[in-house]
Amino acid sequence: MAERILDIGFIIVLIAVLLCCAMACDGVKIKDYPAARTDFEYDVDGSIPLYNPEQGYIANKSRGFRGETYINLGTDEGYPGSGENYYDLLDGQLKKYADDGITLLQVYVYIGNYCDTDIPESAFKQLKEYFETLKSNGVKILLRFAYETEGSEKGPRTKDIERHCGQIKEFIAANGELFRSVVYAVQLGMIGLWGEGHTSIHKIDEERVITALADAIPESIPLMVRTPEFLSKVPDELESRFGVHDDFLVGYDHEWGMMSWEDENYVKLLNKCKYTVTDGEMPWGRAGERIDIAGLVRQCVGYGLTSMSIEHNYKEDGNAYCLEECKSVYLTETQLEENAFPYNPALLTDGRISVYDYLKYHLGYQLVASNLEIKDGKASFMITNYGFASPYNYEMEIYVDGRKVEPYGGYSFLDLIQFGQKIYEFDYDGGEIAVRFVNGIDRSDEIRLYNDVPFTEDGRNLIYAG
Repeated sequence: MAERILDIGFIIVLIAVLLCCAMACDGVKIKDYPAARTDFEYDVDGSIPLYNPEQGYIANKSRGFRGETYINLGTDEGYPGSGENYYDLLDGQLKKYADDGITLLQVYVYIGNYCDTDIPESAFKQLKEYFETLKSNGVKILLRFAYETEGSEKGPRTKDIERHCGQIKEFIAANGELFRSVVYAVQLGMIGLWGEGHTSIHKIDEERVITALADAIPESIPLMVRTPEFLSKVPDELESRFGVHDDFLVGYDHEWGMMSWEDENYVKLLNKCKYTVTDGEMPWGRAGERIDIAGLVRQCVGYGLTSMSIEHNYKEDGNAYCLEECKSVYLTETQLEENAFPYNPALLTDGRISVYDYLKYHLGYQLVASNLEIKDGKASFMITNYGFASPYNYEMEIYVDGRKVEPYGGYSFLDLIQFGQKIYEFDYDGGEIAVRFVNGIDRSDEIRLYNDVPFTEDGRNLIYAG
């Protein structure tokens, strides 16, 4: 949950809300996707120098742990009613998690001041300036627009949300480069408390809101919904754009989770998640919910999580919670193998890795180049993804002696879903070989491989010196 729990009374309200929003899965419709592999097909050799732990954490973007912050448009506040300045809140998040290497924030943009009016130009000017600040800090954001909080006295109607989506579409059209350089994914939001899709003041036509938001957001930017029920309401022609976000990760089958793990649709949901962008978070630590750490890891792998909240259940109000505990709980290589969890062997120390580090390094993508071969005017190398999720939206470019060449058969980021490996072969007449993974919607965003190789200023990984 994204709300701040202020006292025991609010915890009771929260529990009531969660009980109300725990939905039966009748009528859930999830498209069939192929299951991801559960092991690697090929061995990774050392023909290209592999990751050296002395390199430290490589903080690639659009993946990993994420912070969480808010802006209440039309005011100086972050969370509505908090009285805390939104820039102070942003700065506090970046400082709080500097040692955790975050490059991602979830940003709630509250527009509840405009439930029954147009969003004024002044509010969009404020949002643009905020995005510029985010860009200057080098972070990507998981964006959610929302109206209502626990203190709201009014909310939007369906027609208001549709009208605002039209305005948001115009804002994006006028600020496309800025928007694409900052926003890596968008959650449906809009509906109900905290944009979580429940407890709206007015009854909302969910299908109309899904369609309106999808129309407002550029097609290349992935979208997420809160529950399988919402996913089932996505029109077929938009289905491939949508993933889910599970905001109640506790590591066991819970009535407030996405759906029963015994439901036949649950496996279909997990398969679907491997082909899109998925996010998740534990409940707040101060809410007191039990977390099964081993099961939590299983959920993160199962969903193929691209990102996960570090604000929830870590260090809240000076207290330590689950993620802090995860620093002293370890996964052994045997456990990783037995549970079919992807992992990079170079990250193990004495045959084990802490749960915290395992999540930190493996959420989203983690790409490694290996198995270089040069023969008869051709060259090839293999890319292995040790992460949970594909490098969604990233394109691959291969350079031979500075010239861009195309691999036979092309490339797709879906080559590299969980346990993904792919060999790329191309013409070669001598010289250095470099590979560049670049974000297709933000050309300034490149991936550094988990190899001990030079990484150039223009984002190329030099995998062979020639």
